[in-house]
Amino acid sequence: MHALGINSQQAFELAELPAPVIGDYDLLVRVKAVAVNPVDIKLKASIKPDQAGLKILGFDACGKVLAAGKRVEGFAVGDRVFYAGDVMRAGCFAEQQAVDSRLVAKAPQSLSDQEAAAMPLVGLTASEALFDHLGMSLNAAANQGKRILIIGGAGGVGSMAIQLAKQVGGMVMATASRTESQAWCRQLGADQVIDHSQPLRPQLEEEVDWVLCAADTDGHLDNMAACIRPFGKVCALVSHRQPMDMNRFKNKSASFHWEFMFTRAMFKTPDQSQQGIYLQRLAEAVDAGVIRSILTQQGGQLSVETLQSAFDQVASGRMIGKIALKGF
Repeated sequence: MHALGINSQQAFELAELPAPVIGDYDLLVRVKAVAVNPVDIKLKASIKPDQAGLKILGFDACGKVLAAGKRVEGFAVGDRVFYAGDVMRAGCFAEQQAVDSRLVAKAPQSLSDQEAAAMPLVGLTASEALFDHLGMSLNAAANQGKRILIIGGAGGVGSMAIQLAKQVGGMVMATASRTESQAWCRQLGADQVIDHSQPLRPQLEEEVDWVLCAADTDGHLDNMAACIRPFGKVCALVSHRQPMDMNRFKNKSASFHWEFMFTRAMFKTPDQSQQGIYLQRLAEAVDAGVIRSILTQQGGQLSVETLQSAFDQVASGRMIGKIALKGF
C-alpha cells in the first residue's frame, strides 16, 4: 500500500508498505480523507536521527471498512466510518489503516469525506474536556445559566467546543484576537467573543463556571485563575513548558484537569468505547443540523508536497478551523 512516512531527517517520504494486519477488535479501513492536527507537528519534530524506518502519523480519518476482526461489533465491510485512532499505532497518512473498532463510529451521512475527516480528534478532545473533565451535563436544562470560557475559540478544538457547549445549553464566552477569528467564533454560536491578547477578566461581566484552555497553558494560567469562579473547574490541553504555580487556584478551591485525547487508547482503559459513543453522538448531531463541520481548507490529494504544505499551515498557529486532504 502507499504510505507517507517521516524519515530520520524529519522529512516526508512516499513508500510502499505491507497492508496492516488487524487484531480481533480492529477494522481495516481504506482511508478516503485525512486531516492534520497540532499533535502531528509535535510528533514530527520529536523524531530522532537514529529512528529506524518510517513513522506514519495522522490521527483524523474518514474511510471505508475493508475487513473486521472476529470480536468487532456494530460494523460491517463497506461501512463508511470516521475516527482519530491511537497515537501508539501507525496513523492514517496511508492507503489503509488498522484501527480499534471501539474508537470508531459511522461517519455523518451529510458530510463529504474531507468534512468528516476534520472532526474526530477535535470532536473527541472537546467532548472529553467538556463532559468527562469539566462535568457539563448532556442535559441542556442542567446547564442553563452556567457559563464557560473557551480560550482559543477559533482553532480546531475551540471550534468544536463552542458548538458542543451551546448544544447542551451553556452560555459560551470564547476568545480570539483577529477580526476574522472573532467572526468565526460568533458564526459557531459564541455568546460573547473577547480578545486573548488582552487580560481576560476585565472583559467578562462575571466569573465563569468552567474554563477550557485550548491555547498556550503557560501564557493563560493567570487568565484562567482570574476568570474561574470559586469551586469552578479548569481544563487545559497544551503541555506546560515550565513549572506551574498551582497555588493561584487554591483560594478559589478550583480544580485543574488535563485532557489528552489518546489516554483511553494508550492505556487501554475499560471505557475505550466511550470514544466511539462520543463520535456517534457527534455524527447524529451533524446529520440533525445541530453541529457543523469545521473544515475551512482543502489541501488536495495526499502527496509529499501537499502534506508538507498542510503541516506548514497548521504550524503557523493562525489556522481557523481545520485543513483536510483526499486519500491516495
